[in-house]
Amino acid sequence: MRILNIIIVFTIFSCSNIEPRYAINHIKHSNNNTPSILKNIIEEQDQIVNNYLTDYPDYNYINSKKGFWYYFNEEKKINDKKANFGDLIEFNYSVKGLDNNIIYDIQTVGDQSYMMDKQQIFTGLNDALKILKTGEIGTFIFPSYKAYGIYGDLNKISPNTAIICTIKVNSINSIKN
Repeated sequence: MRILNIIIVFTIFSCSNIEPRYAINHIKHSNNNTPSILKNIIEEQDQIVNNYLTDYPDYNYINSKKGFWYYFNEEKKINDKKANFGDLIEFNYSVKGLDNNIIYDIQTVGDQSYMMDKQQIFTGLNDALKILKTGEIGTFIFPSYKAYGIYGDLNKISPNTAIICTIKVNSINSIKN
């Protein structure tokens, strides 16, 4: 009987209105003037790239609308296909800093194989490979947020470093699943 009384008392008190608990960020903060760290990084990187573009006006860089700039070293005017989801792309590339010092040359990087959107590579390189056709060479300026980001490559590319990649697509082959 004593156990039954304890169960009844427990049931009565447990049925009271429960007020939901909210995460701390649920509360609206009154200070909306504080810029985010990410916004600061993007603005800083864009300014660095814009300074580079101003210093090197000889190249007609195209704004990709995806956050990077590029020009064609060699462009094919024929209507050749670009890479699609799942295509196997054979390519090589080199990386240098905005000071024009080589970080990784083509021999160091070596020939690369990549299945479009099925493997992980840095965002800018993935987007660049969607622009180039077989035999084309392009030079791309990637701000850090399109390249190796806040960590760098943990080797030669420092955190928050914009890079320049010259990419050559050797072949694009459709792979049937």
